[in-house]
Amino acid sequence: MSEAPVTDDLVADFVAEARDLIQAAAEDLLALDGPAGPGVLNRVFRAFHTLKGSVALFDWPDMLAALHAAEDGLDAARTGRIATGPDLVDLSLAALDATARWTEAIAATGALPAGTAAESARLVESFRALLAPATGEPDGVPSGQTPSCQTPSCQIPSSPVPDWAAGLLAALRERPDGPVTALRYVPRADCFFAGDDPLGLVRRLPGLIALDLAPAGPWPPVETLDVFACNLAVTLLTADPPAEVEAVFRLVRDQVVLAALPPASQVPRDEPVLEADPVSAEPAARTLRVDAGRLDALVALADDLATARAALGAVVAEAGSGADLAGLLPSLRASDERIGRLAAELHREAVALRLQPLGRVFRRFPRAVRDIARGLGKEVTLSLEGEATEVDRDVAEGLFEPLLHLLRNAVDHGIEPPAARVRAGKPASGRIRLRAESRAERVIVSVSDDGGGLDPALIRARAAERGLRTPDALAGLDEAGVIDLIFAPGFSTAAAVGAVSGRGVGMDAVRAAVSRLGGSCTVESRAGAGTTIRLALPRAQSLARLLLVGIGPELYGLPMEAVDELARVPRERIGDHGLGAATVLRDRTVPVLHLADLLGLPREAAFPEARLAVLRLGEERVALEVDRFAGRLDGLVRPLPGLAALPGLAGTTLTGDGRVLLVLDPETLPDTPIDRGREERAP
Repeated sequence: MSEAPVTDDLVADFVAEARDLIQAAAEDLLALDGPAGPGVLNRVFRAFHTLKGSVALFDWPDMLAALHAAEDGLDAARTGRIATGPDLVDLSLAALDATARWTEAIAATGALPAGTAAESARLVESFRALLAPATGEPDGVPSGQTPSCQTPSCQIPSSPVPDWAAGLLAALRERPDGPVTALRYVPRADCFFAGDDPLGLVRRLPGLIALDLAPAGPWPPVETLDVFACNLAVTLLTADPPAEVEAVFRLVRDQVVLAALPPASQVPRDEPVLEADPVSAEPAARTLRVDAGRLDALVALADDLATARAALGAVVAEAGSGADLAGLLPSLRASDERIGRLAAELHREAVALRLQPLGRVFRRFPRAVRDIARGLGKEVTLSLEGEATEVDRDVAEGLFEPLLHLLRNAVDHGIEPPAARVRAGKPASGRIRLRAESRAERVIVSVSDDGGGLDPALIRARAAERGLRTPDALAGLDEAGVIDLIFAPGFSTAAAVGAVSGRGVGMDAVRAAVSRLGGSCTVESRAGAGTTIRLALPRAQSLARLLLVGIGPELYGLPMEAVDELARVPRERIGDHGLGAATVLRDRTVPVLHLADLLGLPREAAFPEARLAVLRLGEERVALEVDRFAGRLDGLVRPLPGLAALPGLAGTTLTGDGRVLLVLDPETLPDTPIDRGREERAP
């Protein structure tokens, strides 16, 4: 039977990644039969852990259960609760073989094969039996009964004190007579974006005895400090049983280590210290999957470039032998043009190797939105648009967390409860749209909802309550300035901390994350009609054709893709048409803005004729007045995070004489008519 094509890119990515992980884990498992160090066991554990995390994105519970059981078995070996012997290796290989078969079935049919549930159950029971001596549980669970804890990590035996808990235990005036559970929790750096609240989890332990909070690692220099990255290590002792502690931390189980300490009466005086064995932090090599056709095109261009270079060498040799230089000039120009064209094509193909469609990121959100909405008692439909839009891989990976936060906000704060929507004359089910589109060298990603919109009065009140602005400063803000307060650190409209939001780590973190990607973040909202958040991001480092324009002695670059035409218009044909200066070009009224005003620069003396670069921004046209046109330039535009907070700047490039040239981004120039037009057309 021939293999059916995989039409879902997310499933295709999973299959490709799973095949690599399965092969690597199989090799390392075989190495465990011999004298292997702890690094090999850690690699196997990480492979199963990554596989489990990937499977969790899909509705494959039987596959997830088997991988979870295997992960627990390997974790028990890492922590010294069971031996790393042939039994564990054989059982882990059996789980890996089953995972390989299931993965190939998914690649062929998009679904798990028949019999998966029974095979998964056998594997789970086998791992439970393997762990039974360590947990003190019987080898099996009688039919019709459910164990108190489904994961072996809950059933931790009384053990010597790990070194990470010894300090806390020693600081107690006396050791509790009852059993004590020790926990070490190192949250992920991006835990806030995932909606985790480390201290909130700790507060859910009623039997807390001792707590220590410390940095998980050295603090970076202040100038590079990311204030939204969690750098925390939590160590605690609690009288709560291990199973109850496990239940509290079940969603972050990969970030915690548990140990059950014996009562004081059972501790020998010469108690040894058991050192913890956390997951090794050694990196995995970064890999990139590339279509073979793109590689072939890249090799062909390299061959053409080598041929063009050889032709140039022949001309240079003629010049060196005393040939007439004037006669060689046409050949030199032709070689220069050919090499320039090939270099530009080569660069575009090389950059394209790093591009990936945003659909691979977007398709991770529907299930998350569904789960968040159900948890809040809301009905929400998420639509995805522009999934084929391509961006640099690093930009795509960096977008997941801010987009997840925006979608959480849209469900929690934007979409009203069904009853409230019906009373407002809306459908009970709310709508959220996640959209991407390319505009020149930028990609615009937007999250829109049809909820209640932002309430400027409420924003003012919350900002005043939290002391984010003085009363006088708040009073002086217009509506746009008030709405921009949602990006202030510590701002939240939530009345109380909930499972989704309310901790004041919100839109400021989103804007900071987007800024690190070289992008910018804006918001539009209308009461009762909904809210739209737009992220303007660099598509990739690009070799762009630029129009050079001058303001006074300074030069700037405009992407030629956004330039519709160049015009010289007599000054008297530019007049005020209500919303500002405008002129008529090709029987169409076009707004006129002066680049000096947009950049906050002084204007030169007005020329009798205005020099206009007519820009095409979506469906709109706007004329940008400059002092002079200064030619064209092909340059590599590099987005700089430090410029991301300045609207209108796309990045920088180098001129032929080595000077740095600022490249403008017409889409984000402030107060452009296209933005005003969008606001006027909004319902």
